[in-house]
Amino acid sequence: MTNLVDSSNTGDNPPLISVIIVNWNGQQWLRQCLDSLIEQTYKHIEIIVVDNGSLDGSVDFIRSQYPSVKQVLNNTNMGFAGGNHSGISKAEGKLVLLLNSDAWVEPELAEELLKEKTLRNL
Repeated sequence: MTNLVDSSNTGDNPPLISVIIVNWNGQQWLRQCLDSLIEQTYKHIEIIVVDNGSLDGSVDFIRSQYPSVKQVLNNTNMGFAGGNHSGISKAEGKLVLLLNSDAWVEPELAEELLKEKTLRNL
């Protein structure tokens, strides 16, 4: 599941896209998910993983393997909506992309979403 939300600000710089991934005991999927984001052709991306109290080592895995990924650590499982709210509150991007931890994306996803946003005047 992916959703693109515009948290509008203005400027001439390429917009930063904040990707929010809500995780709960999903370490088994995180490598493929995070690698697909790192491999985006559009490079102005901030990756935020919201951990909903995982017990599977997800937090340490991200810390050691993906040190540039921001983590928001919830003590309890706040669910998809609550987790996304936690992540969006820490996001710095003009646009926010919500992504499940068991999803991965094609390298051109962010670039294509921005093209569509521009073409449709969104």
